[in-house]
Amino acid sequence: SAAGLTLAVEGGHNGEHHNHNDVGEVVVACNGVPVLVDAGRPSYTAATFGRRRYQQWPMQSGWHNVPLVRAVEQAAGARFRATAVEPLPDGLALDLVDAYPVPELSSWRRVARLADGQVTVHDSWRLAPWNGDAPEPTTTIHYLLAGTATLAAGRADVGPLSGGNRVALEWPADIPVSSTERPLDDPMLSTVWGEQLTRIELDVTGRSDLLVAVRQVTV
Repeated sequence: SAAGLTLAVEGGHNGEHHNHNDVGEVVVACNGVPVLVDAGRPSYTAATFGRRRYQQWPMQSGWHNVPLVRAVEQAAGARFRATAVEPLPDGLALDLVDAYPVPELSSWRRVARLADGQVTVHDSWRLAPWNGDAPEPTTTIHYLLAGTATLAAGRADVGPLSGGNRVALEWPADIPVSSTERPLDDPMLSTVWGEQLTRIELDVTGRSDLLVAVRQVTV
C-alpha cells in the first residue's frame, strides 16, 4: 500500500478450491475502498458446484481484470496456471500464457507495481500472426470498476463507492475503449457493489503491449 492505494495480484491456477478463472487478476483499492474489483461469489445454487459453474458470469475470466485473447477466455483446471511468477519489491510479475487455451499465444507477461504514488499494470505478449480467413478475433484487456465510471480517450474517471477519493485509469489515447454495465440482481453482489458494476474493455488487437496506470485524483 502507498499514497492511499492498495494493490493485490492473483497468481495460482484455475483448479483451486472455490475457483474463479482469474489467473493474473489485479485488484486496486483507494483508501480502503475497492475501485478495480473482483465481483466475488454469487448466491450458491446447484450450478455453483456442478458442470455449469463456469456458465455463471462471476466465475468467468471475461468478468475479471485479465485479458481476453483472440476472444478466448481462461479455461478451468489446474493446468491453466500462472508461470514464471516473480515477487518484486513493489509488486508481482507473472506469465499468463498457460491460463489460455490459445496455441498461437507464446507469452503474456504481466507486471503489476505500486510505486511513486500509482499502480501500473504492464502487459506484453507474443501472438503468432493471424492467418484465418475471417478477421482476427478481438484481443482485449478488461477492468471491472465499482462506483461511477466516466470514459474519455485514454482515460476512465471513477467515483468509488462510499464517497471514496476519485481515481483515474490512464492508457494510450489511441487504444479503442468500450464499456459494459453489469446490472446486479443477486443480493450477495448488490449489497456489496450497489446496482451495477462497469467493465471497460481496451482493444489491443494487433498490438504487443499495453501500460495502464491507476492513480488517486487529488484535485
